[in-house]
Amino acid sequence: MTEQRPTDRNIIETPYGALIGARSEGVVRLTSVPYAMPPIGHRRLRLPEPIRAWTEPLDCTGEGSIPPQLPSRLAKVMGDYPVRQDEDCLHLDIWMPEVREAATPIFVFLHGGAFMTGGGSLPCYDGALLAKNTSMIVVNVSYRLGALGFLPIEGIAPGNLGLHDQIMALRFIRDIAASLGGDSANITTSGQSAGAFSIAVLLASPTHSSLFNRSIMMSAPLGLELQNRDATERLGLKYMTALGLRPGDRAGVEALPIGHLMSAQLEVARAHAPAPGQVTPPFMPVIDGELILADPLETLTNGTASAHEFMIGTTREEMAGFYYRDDGLAAIEDKLAAAAFDRRYGEEAAKAMSEARARRVPGSGLALLGDLVTDMVFTEPSLAVARAQAKKGAAPYVYRFDWQSPMPGIQACHCIELPFLFGNLETWQAAPMLSGADMREVADLSRIFQGALAAFTRSGRPEGPDLPLWPDHVTPYVVQYFDKVIRASS
Repeated sequence: MTEQRPTDRNIIETPYGALIGARSEGVVRLTSVPYAMPPIGHRRLRLPEPIRAWTEPLDCTGEGSIPPQLPSRLAKVMGDYPVRQDEDCLHLDIWMPEVREAATPIFVFLHGGAFMTGGGSLPCYDGALLAKNTSMIVVNVSYRLGALGFLPIEGIAPGNLGLHDQIMALRFIRDIAASLGGDSANITTSGQSAGAFSIAVLLASPTHSSLFNRSIMMSAPLGLELQNRDATERLGLKYMTALGLRPGDRAGVEALPIGHLMSAQLEVARAHAPAPGQVTPPFMPVIDGELILADPLETLTNGTASAHEFMIGTTREEMAGFYYRDDGLAAIEDKLAAAAFDRRYGEEAAKAMSEARARRVPGSGLALLGDLVTDMVFTEPSLAVARAQAKKGAAPYVYRFDWQSPMPGIQACHCIELPFLFGNLETWQAAPMLSGADMREVADLSRIFQGALAAFTRSGRPEGPDLPLWPDHVTPYVVQYFDKVIRASS
């Protein structure tokens, strides 16, 4: 990394204290801006505490870090981006155009990773070009993951800590918006996968949906069913056993090194891995009767978010990335597909499977299984939410990302749209899912996809100069398809 010269530094005064950022190529970058007290020591596995004001300028020009985590199961398609891990992870990464208009729109990104991996400081999520190209302030949120963020442990952890972290971050962003030159009344929260599911939880809560003005949900796995806290606390007991601690031993949990906690997480995760071909993570939000009262899908399909401007979309083959180069799955693909169709269609399974094979090439067992799970977990729930809002008088926007990887087997997989959103193609070009792609084609589609989402962030409509027409998802339920040819179709 190029050493920052004194002339590259930019000081920003906030209600909490001064921040020192790095200025480069028309963008000011702030790394690791704390929005809550460090969740370490006696704060480990507790609700986040508001950050205290600091007196000396805070240097935010260094390398970022990501929450403690195990390897990502999608690195095989997304690529791997090693970054230092640190339990002190409740921070933001911020990118701002050096020259900003009055009340600049703010684009907040919640990363995905099955509530177990990822981080706002990953190089693949670098927001510099997104901020520069769109004149938005881009903010990435890091939050606690895995057992540290989403496992209820009786007498120790309430669960949903990662969601509470996100709420704290959104409050902090609103507090400092004016200091950044941003508009606190024009904040769009975007999220992909677990981040999108998190947004759905917030939208289902009138108290927390007021923290942002618009939302973009990318590949939200809304078909996953949440468990209640009682059921997941049994998993918490197993985690304590894996730690070698008695139930309720908070002092023991606080004293253990982070490596020990991650080893126990790995042991529990392996014992409670999703069924073959499925994606349900072992650690995820729970219905706790406080933050989450019901599955967000149930709440949102009642039209709860109809007063909120939102966009929702999926990729064509969400599951392909999970199945890519999985020899174990390939060996039993036909058996898995048949069983999945039986569960979904019962006596009509054979007919449904035959019809599915007739419209899919190649019609392999994994392809059929992937289409079925994609529909059940991602596509159908997303469309149901959009249509419910439309029936309540809202005008949501819906897309499907169909551009597919040149690499056989990856297709238009989960996460395929992320390089196009951030536009930092030099970072992403080593990702297997972009291997062999025409980078001019990728850059052009990135400009359009990025531009449409930025236009929505700015005005609530994803249209503008040099952007395709994008009708809203009101009857006849139009979907915008992003591929080599971009088209709107019902």
